[in-house]
Amino acid sequence: MNSLWQDLGHVVQEHWSRQRVREAERRLRESTIRLAIERAVDQANPRIRGLNGYRNRLHDAVAGCLDYCKELAWRIPGPVTVSRATWSSDPLLRALFSDPSRIRWELASNDCRDYMERTPLTTGDCYAILLAQPVFRKQLGMDLSGETMQRDIAQTTLSFENIDVVRCAESPEAVRAKTAQAIMDALVGFAAQDIGLQEARIAELEDSLRIMRIKKKVLSPATHGLEILRDRGTAHATEHLIIEKQIDELESELAAAHQGLSTLNDYLERLAALLQVPTALIAARPERVRLDRMNVVRPDRKDASNTFDIEFMRAYRGERAGRMVLLVRFARADLITDQERQMQAERYVNA
Repeated sequence: MNSLWQDLGHVVQEHWSRQRVREAERRLRESTIRLAIERAVDQANPRIRGLNGYRNRLHDAVAGCLDYCKELAWRIPGPVTVSRATWSSDPLLRALFSDPSRIRWELASNDCRDYMERTPLTTGDCYAILLAQPVFRKQLGMDLSGETMQRDIAQTTLSFENIDVVRCAESPEAVRAKTAQAIMDALVGFAAQDIGLQEARIAELEDSLRIMRIKKKVLSPATHGLEILRDRGTAHATEHLIIEKQIDELESELAAAHQGLSTLNDYLERLAALLQVPTALIAARPERVRLDRMNVVRPDRKDASNTFDIEFMRAYRGERAGRMVLLVRFARADLITDQERQMQAERYVNA
């Protein structure tokens, strides 16, 4: 009997322990959401804080965005080891860096150097996000058809430009956490940008409408008195009617543009609605390209031994493609030193 009561006591204790853990997790999540809301308001429009219940109205949208940002950050491929030693055996690295000597210089971004200055270690690995813009170029080249070398064959090559290494940290998990925060900031930024474009359109329409109303006043028949009884008075009347029609059209456009953005309350609702669908603001898609060793695209290449498939994740804003995203690992010792940087700068100056 005592054993039964002891087992029951253990079950109750475990139940309450799980409850406490879940409650602690809930409080932590709510705290994270509140901080994210305040950060979003600071970024979008601090005047929102003057509205009652703004946190509740943004809560669900921001919570969904946080989950989406974390999911995106954890989908980033990698970590891929970036070094001169792995360059020759990794087709993605060969496409990213035309020459292995470029690797050390590309890794020495401002973000990486700042991180190194904050951390006293001089050995070991670092992790970061590598961003790069894929560039497909058409060119004429040579190709082997059977045993015959053909010249001036239309080809497409792949290279990467605008390489940047950011969010440097001591572990892949830390990099992904930093990246999730950066994606969240970008979501809010894009949402505010979309609203800003609508506000700019409203201002543009208001300016056009004001100008047309001035023209209408100048060309009003009453302004010209008996002038409209002359031949050229008919032209004035016709132009006056055209302007009136243009004013009506501008007023309709302005009313449509103002819809959903007339007050600060409307601004808040619009911001929440945009954040409710984060995939419309930022998306990421996997892409695959088959290359040969010269980085020529070979979609129908039958000789698989001489071609390589590279895969990467690419960011999108709507249908507009952005840069590829890759989690990389590199040795601290691979970074260029300040002395090397200074020597390189002196060579440019003296060249």
